[in-house]
Amino acid sequence: MKTDFYLLATYVQELQLFAIQLHLDTIVGKGRWNFDLEDCDKVLRLNCNYAKKEKVIRFLDRNELFHKELHYLESEQYAHIGKVRPLSVYNIPLNA
Repeated sequence: MKTDFYLLATYVQELQLFAIQLHLDTIVGKGRWNFDLEDCDKVLRLNCNYAKKEKVIRFLDRNELFHKELHYLESEQYAHIGKVRPLSVYNIPLNA
């Protein structure tokens, strides 16, 4: 199955990361998503197929955390590599 790169604007706050981490790991897979909570759009980056992206959107929307899907230029797809803060920066246990 083809995987793509998606950007979602969210309303997720730092304190909510622990609660949604397990759900995102289950839907998308560990290491296949990350947040940029310092961005004004609280961007969630996904590396998954279309069906999984839609499941994430439904999960976020049910919890009133989804804002909109963001679009990017193809050349921007890997621009975030090395610039994203890991969850450990937010004092979220990774093996919880």
